[in-house]
Amino acid sequence: MRVYEFGDLTGRMTMLIHGDATSAPLWKHVAHGLVEMGCRVIVLDLWGRGYSSSPNAIHDARLFGLQLLFAASSSPLPWCTEGFSIVGFSLGAGIAMEFVASFPHFVRSVALLAPVGLLRCLPESYRRLQQAAREQQDEAELKEMLANVLGVDQCHISAAEEPQSDHSENPAAVDGDAIQRWHFLHHEGHAASFIGSLLHGPIQDQHETWREACQVLSEKRKSRNGCGVLLVICGSEDGVVSSAHLREDLDATVGREEYVFEKVPGGHSFLLDKATSEEVVGIIKREWNL
Repeated sequence: MRVYEFGDLTGRMTMLIHGDATSAPLWKHVAHGLVEMGCRVIVLDLWGRGYSSSPNAIHDARLFGLQLLFAASSSPLPWCTEGFSIVGFSLGAGIAMEFVASFPHFVRSVALLAPVGLLRCLPESYRRLQQAAREQQDEAELKEMLANVLGVDQCHISAAEEPQSDHSENPAAVDGDAIQRWHFLHHEGHAASFIGSLLHGPIQDQHETWREACQVLSEKRKSRNGCGVLLVICGSEDGVVSSAHLREDLDATVGREEYVFEKVPGGHSFLLDKATSEEVVGIIKREWNL
């Protein structure tokens, strides 16, 4: 498992959890922005992403919850005794809420970015892949479908023929397409982990878990020690997580008074944009009183 930890040794401890089709580089701008505000940050690659291996296990919230515990316990600092905040993106947001419900004493505050968990409907390509996996279709066919989901056009090219990144002249950019292409071509366990998360991960129908997590955070807010804030941030043009649907479902599930909602420019991958990531950091700073 790959874990990165950096920032002020005495800063507010914050763990960043990426989504299904990406890895630690997603947090490039957010992580450094939080560190500049004095936070101590852990960024990890989820199982089967980045430089973390793909265990032969059911990729559900319990497996990822254990990974968060492993990451926190790997630090020489008292993450588990003093508690830490979590910022989760997409699948990472669903993992974060399950973790809060399961380990209430470990978490201070939570920020959910383009969160799944209450997702009403998966994108069509995801639904087809999910159904094919449930029907245990041929592995090669599943890999082809995964290439379609990830947008990997040249799925049969060798590593030697891999195209160069279009972002080579802009070192500040985060190339999400390159990350997905690297996973597909080089990470032998990525397909199994991605499909496993699609089958078993906290993506949909997590209403009861979110109610439990919000109750935990509500109790923390009553202590008036700056904890317990649930911040939800969505992209204004997100075609995966509808901000309108999410707000309706949040209001029905946990109540409007239980969370702070913000919208930022962009689609589901708004964190790849430096300016939008900086806006996200500013919102977190304001709501968490950093």
